[in-house]
Amino acid sequence: MELSLSILSFPVDEQTARDMEQLLSDLPTEHQTVLHPNLWRAADSRGFAVIAYTDQEELIGIAAAADMVGLHHYEWSLFVHPDYRRHSLGTALADGVSHALEQRQAESKLAAFAGDMEISAFMESINYHPDFNEIVLSAKPLRDDKETEGVEFVPYAGAAKELMELLTASFDDTMTPIMEHNMVDPEREIWLLQKDQQLIATATLVIEENALWVTAFAVHPDQQGRGYGQQFLTWCRQLAFQRGLTEVLLDVETDNDALYVYEKSGFQRIQTISYWKHETV
Repeated sequence: MELSLSILSFPVDEQTARDMEQLLSDLPTEHQTVLHPNLWRAADSRGFAVIAYTDQEELIGIAAAADMVGLHHYEWSLFVHPDYRRHSLGTALADGVSHALEQRQAESKLAAFAGDMEISAFMESINYHPDFNEIVLSAKPLRDDKETEGVEFVPYAGAAKELMELLTASFDDTMTPIMEHNMVDPEREIWLLQKDQQLIATATLVIEENALWVTAFAVHPDQQGRGYGQQFLTWCRQLAFQRGLTEVLLDVETDNDALYVYEKSGFQRIQTISYWKHETV
């Protein structure tokens, strides 16, 4: 059997996007998300696909990688049609990803796989090793638009120093370049929770398809344990309802203490994603 492999930058052409969707059509939605289908056609997305066709023009394998926040940090995954998994196609796709990442001078690269897929042996064979796991949680939008007493939610308006101080206190300096990107990306909304003009918490909101993603969510350490996190998440669910969205999503590492806050706020676990880090030989 003869195969042809190609590397295509996003956005891919319409026919290729339809072929990719057809290949993944039997996969659960949560297994498709790690292949970044929302970015395949996006004109401003930074990423690429490695695709494998047979000589009969049947698409039988894809890998997709995306620079999620424009900082040369790529996340990628792959899928091979079950009938062709004994043809070393996964290795060929991974090699294509590696080549494309070198061309793009990627500073880091993580592979992501949803659920409990048996991929340990394969990942280790291409020199990737477990890094961390994340849980994706989902909640339905809330109809209740009653104002929350004592606090206000306002869009970010340029107080960068105060915002960065909150994020550094909650995380560390690694959040700085991410928030700098969020501040200039028109598709990312930074919101602040304030009380008596004091900044208490922040979150960056991103709409993907019909879902509202809550990212870069942080409550100042001095204010934690007072219910502000739950108030913010409730407000996010109300905002999603106002905008006619169907779901609110967020993710958190499995060992993060905030997992309890999210679940107490009405979020339910829907999937686990394992991340694998490339080890330099």
